[in-house]
Amino acid sequence: MSIARGCIVALIFFLLAALVEQRQTPPPVVEQSQSRFGTVDLFVDSAQTQLGAWEMEFKATTGQVEIVGIERGDNADFHDPPYYDPGALKSNRIIVGAFNVTSNLPEGKTRVARLHVHISGAQKPVYAANLVVAGDKGGKPIAAQASFSEGVGQ
Repeated sequence: MSIARGCIVALIFFLLAALVEQRQTPPPVVEQSQSRFGTVDLFVDSAQTQLGAWEMEFKATTGQVEIVGIERGDNADFHDPPYYDPGALKSNRIIVGAFNVTSNLPEGKTRVARLHVHISGAQKPVYAANLVVAGDKGGKPIAAQASFSEGVGQ
């Protein structure tokens, strides 16, 4: 019996030691995937020339970004959201564009679209915008600049 008692005492000792060690060891920190939504406003600055048409490539050069929605810009004559290439939505980028032939076209810096984005991971995205082409209502190319502004995310 004394050997059996000794084994039981040893087993109890080892179990108690394991419980004490578990209480002293903090649980592992599990990083939760950071996921948030935000907006990016796209602008075309046509200076003093009326903007009748534009096409722009927008992409995330760093970070995990998915474009989940597109709204039209500020000018009421561009009634619909810009056209876009659904195939270009892959790889964190999109190609958007619009045209209008009315007489009341915007001049200067104009918000032409708002993109809704879903950002995954902890890395802050870095964006780039490239104006492919801009033109007046007759289709003649004009000098213009593209820019963007990040909105507040949730």
